[in-house]
Amino acid sequence: FLAADIAAQDTYVSGQIGLRAVENTSGDLTGAKLDAELGNGLYLSGALGQHWGNWRGELEISSRGSQLDALLIDGVDTGATGDGLTATSLMANVYYDFISEGSFTPYIGAGIGMARVTADFQGAGGTIDGSDSSLAFQVIGGVSLSLSDNMSLFADMRYFKATSTDFMLTAPLGSSDVSFDFDGYTLGAGIRMRF
Repeated sequence: FLAADIAAQDTYVSGQIGLRAVENTSGDLTGAKLDAELGNGLYLSGALGQHWGNWRGELEISSRGSQLDALLIDGVDTGATGDGLTATSLMANVYYDFISEGSFTPYIGAGIGMARVTADFQGAGGTIDGSDSSLAFQVIGGVSLSLSDNMSLFADMRYFKATSTDFMLTAPLGSSDVSFDFDGYTLGAGIRMRF
């Protein structure tokens, strides 16, 4: 029974909320340069994981948003509005928890998975409205604070990137393919529960 109890304590769930600091992105557009200026957005995630000594592995689902500040074609503001770029991702993450003498445990991690990126830009220069899936990765660094044997708080910074995603720009003079990279940093805090 003791071995079963210890094994059960190695499984955990976690939830995190934070702020996404956005990198402005340039798009590849036929015959023109497309620049999207994006504002900061909300970051939410939940994960199911397992401990193996100092190592952890988990599956994480998350959402990262960014409001559109401006959409420029060849440096000219199109006056576009919309929700900008949003990514929903499913990631497989691996972490290493450094040995700590006290209640604080620093950690590093990395993840790879798939992201579904949605674009919403609407203006006189055209409309981009659609979704595309792409490979995604992230690197993570943070610290956790143990509150009890089965509960801890944590805070970390993540760099997340979804590789080139393809959309269609529908404009008065016709349609063109456009692609964006979705990347940026998130700073978040959360809670982790072992069971």
